Amino acid sequence: MLRILREHATSWMLKGILLLVAVTFISWGGYSLIREKKETYAARVNGVVIEMRDFGESYQNVMKQYRDALGPSFSEKMAEELRLKEKVLNDLISRVLILQEAARLGFDISNEELRESIESVPSFQVNGQFDRRLYERFLRINRMSAEQFERTQREGLLFLKVTDLIRLNAGRVSEEELLETYLFENERINLHFLKIAPESFGAQVTLNEMEIKEYFQKHPEEFRIPTFVQIQYLLFRPSDFEGKVQVSSEEIKRYYDLHKDRFRIPKKVRAREILIHVSPEDPPNRVEEKRKKAEEILEKLKKTKDFVSLAKQYSESKTASRGGEMGWIQRGTLEESVERALFSMKAGEVSGVTIGRNGFYIFKVDEVVEEKGRSLEEVRDQILQTLKKEKAKSEASRKAEDAFYSLFRSRDLEGYAREKGVPIKTTALFKEGDYIPEIGKDPAFYSSAFSLKVGEISPVVNIPPNLYILKLIDRKESRIPPLEEVREEVRKKVLGMKCEEKARQVAEDLLNQIRSGRNMNEVAREKGFPLQETGFFTRTGGLVPKIGLVGDSIALLSSLTEKTPLPKEVLRIKDTYFVVRLAALEPADLGQFPSIKKNLQKRLLLQKQEESFQYWLEQLRAKAKIEINKDLL
Repeated sequence: MLRILREHATSWMLKGILLLVAVTFISWGGYSLIREKKETYAARVNGVVIEMRDFGESYQNVMKQYRDALGPSFSEKMAEELRLKEKVLNDLISRVLILQEAARLGFDISNEELRESIESVPSFQVNGQFDRRLYERFLRINRMSAEQFERTQREGLLFLKVTDLIRLNAGRVSEEELLETYLFENERINLHFLKIAPESFGAQVTLNEMEIKEYFQKHPEEFRIPTFVQIQYLLFRPSDFEGKVQVSSEEIKRYYDLHKDRFRIPKKVRAREILIHVSPEDPPNRVEEKRKKAEEILEKLKKTKDFVSLAKQYSESKTASRGGEMGWIQRGTLEESVERALFSMKAGEVSGVTIGRNGFYIFKVDEVVEEKGRSLEEVRDQILQTLKKEKAKSEASRKAEDAFYSLFRSRDLEGYAREKGVPIKTTALFKEGDYIPEIGKDPAFYSSAFSLKVGEISPVVNIPPNLYILKLIDRKESRIPPLEEVREEVRKKVLGMKCEEKARQVAEDLLNQIRSGRNMNEVAREKGFPLQETGFFTRTGGLVPKIGLVGDSIALLSSLTEKTPLPKEVLRIKDTYFVVRLAALEPADLGQFPSIKKNLQKRLLLQKQEESFQYWLEQLRAKAKIEINKDLL
């Protein structure tokens, strides 16, 4: 177990997101993956086609999850580094394989199981009871028949039934595994390191014409110019119809009655805080000192009743200058332990010492506003806008479908645009992956555009919030250019490779000298590389201070001990090399083990179950005939 932990430890945030990504393909909703064969496809799994459209929708969902989780720090480059396209496609392939295995084993979902599953969906309930009108409305909005949705839901339940069965037979977690994992995950290390960057060798590396020609001749595909297309498209915007649709008072009232739970104002509290900050680097004795300090402040507070003055005097939060004033707080805005304390208190009450992410807290609640429902009049305008948007979306969809059937023979988008007053746009030539003004980077748009022949039009393409009909105006096929056209690109490529190879050789030479017994500091001074220090960190975080995300190289750091402070090889992060040495190790605090043992046991059991499931899935893949559309990745 520990070996597996060492080899696969990574960032906790990315673990959480990747788990969320996996859940995307388990949850109900969306269309079935198993459809009739079409011209374009993402993959074929034992003869079953995964359509490009399904891949595009799944990929966009995953991208949205990452953007929501990571905010502005998430980029297209990060998506490429995480190989999200490959992951999404693998998850879709896995889903098809699991459903095929379920059929082979004779697994099934009864009509009763299906009915209970659908009736338990909160979106289909009013006051905890299934409401058929909500169910039918969901089907209308998503333009699905009951048969389509129920088939998809049945597939999802079947998927869960098989995967749950495999996971539940994964074994148990021993006491030794628990303790060993706790010690490994909670010890902290400090590294000395030398950074050897390829760009620092640019002046030392030479390049001749023969090397450029030879590399180009051996790797022409690296410089292939991809296919470019130019598209003319009709644009159907729901926003263009919002001012034209009509919504009656009866419709507003009916919507309100069906969705009263959405219009409740949640409970909120106005509170103050005193924080005694605890740093991750604080040793156990220092943490205990800070806890006692918080307890002492609480005792003073019980005597003086002057929370504002004590907050100004002792609090280490940014709110200290305001007497600890936190403002109004609703559930879901703070960490769970803090919210649990705040929302269990009445106005005027003071909490005990509460442990939070940033240290020890003491809270006082000044005011409480209980949850209440808003009246129809209060939310009438909100409902009106919601219904307008829904109707406008349906109207835009109807107009787009009408346009497609009208244009099926003539293909005259310009004439139709003039006659009907529909916006028409023409793109510049673009390749797959290019940013398209007003559309962005959308797999569904690329898939449709690159599947057309010159002069052909596409079916309606849904790229929320708008709908499109595409016509291919021009197409320039992929080609391998002559060397003269890409000479500078080839030169930079070969030069970069030679610089990286030089950096690797220097890094390995440095490591070998240190392994032979030479002092790391002396070697660093002699070679002109500054000796740097990371500071203390846990090995399971995946992020090494001053070095970066280590990814698969976490196994190399996990092997370091006081007896073997040097790794067997240099550390490579992207194109940069690091020579590292364990400088110090801070053991885990055994006193904290009993308090987290239960949660750790749950997590390790889930991990064992997942490892068992992944092994089973690998066996399925090994036996399957899988054909992947190489252009996709």
